[in-house]
Amino acid sequence: MSTGAIVAICVGAVLITGLVAFLITSSGSTRPKRMCGGCNRAMAPDWQKCLFCSWVPAARLEFMTGPLANQVMYLNEEVTTLGSVAGTTIVLSDPAVSRKHLAIRNMGGIYELADLGSTNGVYVNGHRTPKKTLVSGDILRVGNTEMVFRRE
Repeated sequence: MSTGAIVAICVGAVLITGLVAFLITSSGSTRPKRMCGGCNRAMAPDWQKCLFCSWVPAARLEFMTGPLANQVMYLNEEVTTLGSVAGTTIVLSDPAVSRKHLAIRNMGGIYELADLGSTNGVYVNGHRTPKKTLVSGDILRVGNTEMVFRRE
């Protein structure tokens, strides 16, 4: 066997070994990595903020019922308002929602909900409440609209 043939076999073996190793490591997890929105580095699932650049993931409302059912709205502002009139951050065309129904304030990654004097009230996890610090998984109801508060 010639030296060229031996080199070709060795190179082929290295390439095949590398391909097999790549396939094994890449097929181990189908869950996407959680990436920082500020510096685009990988973040551990339990990090409340990026340890590299201090970016804090935005919270969101996942609408289950009502006019925005199956939609997601991100709470990117310092104060997010919900109501039935233009000028609120999230407009709900629901007859049981007051013009300015509620506000959610981001206080450095802590989200606080406040009823803005609505007629029908704000319910969190089935209890009418004028004010509450939200935790991920809380179910909010205003009028005929239900939504889940989520925070990564």
